[in-house]
Amino acid sequence: MDLDQIFFIRTASGEASHADPAATMSPAFRRMLHALDGSRSLADLAPLFPHLDAEDMRMWIGELLRQKMIKRAPSLTNSQRLRMRQNTPDEELQVQKIAEQIRPWLAGKSTRSTAQHPVLPAQLTRTARLAAIEAGTAAELIGREGFFLNPAQPQKRLAAGAQALVLVVEDDDIQARIVGKYLEKDGHRVRLAFSGAQALAALGEQPLPDLLLLDVALPDADGFGILEQVRAQHDTRHLRVIMLTGHTDAAHIAKGVLLGADGYITKPFLPEMLKLAVRRLLPAS
Repeated sequence: MDLDQIFFIRTASGEASHADPAATMSPAFRRMLHALDGSRSLADLAPLFPHLDAEDMRMWIGELLRQKMIKRAPSLTNSQRLRMRQNTPDEELQVQKIAEQIRPWLAGKSTRSTAQHPVLPAQLTRTARLAAIEAGTAAELIGREGFFLNPAQPQKRLAAGAQALVLVVEDDDIQARIVGKYLEKDGHRVRLAFSGAQALAALGEQPLPDLLLLDVALPDADGFGILEQVRAQHDTRHLRVIMLTGHTDAAHIAKGVLLGADGYITKPFLPEMLKLAVRRLLPAS
């Protein structure tokens, strides 16, 4: 079998050996066993073991299979695999860095929204860390695929023959109209807004859109602020929202994670990536 693209997970025996500090194995073997948590294929392991060539890696994997310490992992999406990945020490340092970047912003929001019931420092730390982990997953997928969608969100179902309505909020007139044309060709109805004020006005009208494509940097508003308002209103709190952004750093993404964004599409984007992301949340007509 082609080991390069197969994902492996520890067996019960492998888990026991991994958890037992007295188990007889080399530190390098223990590191590899730790990395095989179902989220990495052999190809994904290469950056973690730069001193091993491809043949050595296959030999190590083969030995772990022979000892029945690992087995083939079940089929999962890329996002699900990244969510289950156990952090290496370097990855954990990155998570902590992101968490520290967003913690002041999170503390300020918590102070304003829960003045009567302040959030404890330990709660802030935990929330910031969880958001940082999620943001790291999103940033990695954006780097790989050009967009990120929350896998917990199922596809929205429409009535037979109905077309989805997408509200595109983008201050660049030309880009907004290009995005609109892409979506119309893919079977959706489109409404355009070129500012935060126009977006909020459109969200006060009927029918409500099925999906909001929301730019972050608007001339009169911060897209994350609009997302927060959308989630705070009863009529719009379940609206699907994908952020259109040139900010792909994990600290920015973490804000969207905490405020309830359903996904991110990065700028510049390819038309097919845009259409693919939208199709995964909305059925084509």
